Amino acid sequence: MNYGRDELDGAMIISKTLSKSDIVGNVVLPKTQVMSVLTRMNGVTDEGLDNGFEVQVHDIIEDDLCTVTLKRIDDTKYYFGTGWSIMKHSLDLVEGDVLKLYWDQFENKFIVLNFQYKTMGIMINV
Repeated sequence: MNYGRDELDGAMIISKTLSKSDIVGNVVLPKTQVMSVLTRMNGVTDEGLDNGFEVQVHDIIEDDLCTVTLKRIDDTKYYFGTGWSIMKHSLDLVEGDVLKLYWDQFENKFIVLNFQYKTMGIMINV
């Protein structure tokens, strides 16, 4: 898939403006966006989310691949735990940056969207 030119399914995108607490600790992800992505993730169970489910995140610009743990707390919060620190430093993320990830269900990994892409026929600058 050419993520810069192909149309992406907006329901598979998680987008979050990073706060100071996201940078200092673990990033809390938007629940509705995560739940939308979970419908297309293979092998994810409630128990797996409660204990932590490892997912890969691929920065295709730098060709850097890292693994982070997606966790759920009390059915209300989703966050990246283990691996988030490495990922945020690898991507040079700071407070105020927008983290945008696309779940590629065929590759079974998140793709970092830090470039211009199309979603539902509209070009969006990232």
